[in-house]
Amino acid sequence: MGESPVSAESYQPTVLDASNFYALTTTEPAFKQKQALRPKKPTSTKRTPKKTDSKQPTQSTPKQTLERDELGSRAQPKPRTVSNEQSLTNNTKQAQTTHKARQTRNRHHNQSHDDTPKIKALLDDAKLGQTNAVISDKLAAALADVAIEPLAITDRATNYMRWLAFYYLSHRELSRHELRQKLLAKDCDPTAVDALIEEFANKGYQSDERCAYMLIRENIRKGRGKQHIRQAFKDARITLAESLDTLITQADLASLTDGTVLADTGDEVDWLRLAVEARIRKYGNNIPTDPKEKARQLRFLQYRGFEMGICLDALKHTPDTLDELG
Repeated sequence: MGESPVSAESYQPTVLDASNFYALTTTEPAFKQKQALRPKKPTSTKRTPKKTDSKQPTQSTPKQTLERDELGSRAQPKPRTVSNEQSLTNNTKQAQTTHKARQTRNRHHNQSHDDTPKIKALLDDAKLGQTNAVISDKLAAALADVAIEPLAITDRATNYMRWLAFYYLSHRELSRHELRQKLLAKDCDPTAVDALIEEFANKGYQSDERCAYMLIRENIRKGRGKQHIRQAFKDARITLAESLDTLITQADLASLTDGTVLADTGDEVDWLRLAVEARIRKYGNNIPTDPKEKARQLRFLQYRGFEMGICLDALKHTPDTLDELG
């Protein structure tokens, strides 16, 4: 609407040729086209003046002036005086004294290690009855009866073997065979193990007799019979001159039982009562009547190590009937 009409005479068509082909057929992208920039805001050159303190400087009081002078005097290093030199001299002398004392102590320590031949010579003189100015007659007489034994030089393997032996014996009494098997299982030397066991037996650290008493008390406490105790002796390779009944009498059973296992006549074990108590703990306080139940309880008592007569009688009694018979 607002455009002026173009006449045919003023219209001149543009001819497309090689010179203007690229300009007429190519348009520039929008992001490359120049856009009108907005005018920048003029920056003001005025600066705001800084606020100044309108307060007048205050005059310091005489007390504040005195404190400021004292602080200044403290900050200044003090001159070196005669007392300071004396303290430094004393410290140096003390350090020298400490160093001399340390050297003397080390010298005495080394001399004590070098005096071993001298001590041996003194002991030899004491044995022969000869005395000198170093030791008195009383000391020589006391040393004359002292037997000089060579120090036992042990290696690491020997110390480990001895430690193992003490460790095992501190937990439980062991026989010679059991202790030997435990030490050999730890790759100890068999010859050294035999020598160690012999030493321990002579010194009382290991005893087959104590091991036998321990096995007797342990089996009776668990409700087992003579056959089981004999088998335990066989497994531990314990062979003693006394019979099993004698060992049971000497095993001090009263220290671990409450009287229900021991007979009324003495230290003999009431095996029938022991078998009845073992059967009741397993199957209850009832006398078996079924043949299969009798056979099962009989096998249990035989496995416990009781003799056949004791097993058959234990199937017929309870603790109440045993009290009536007693």
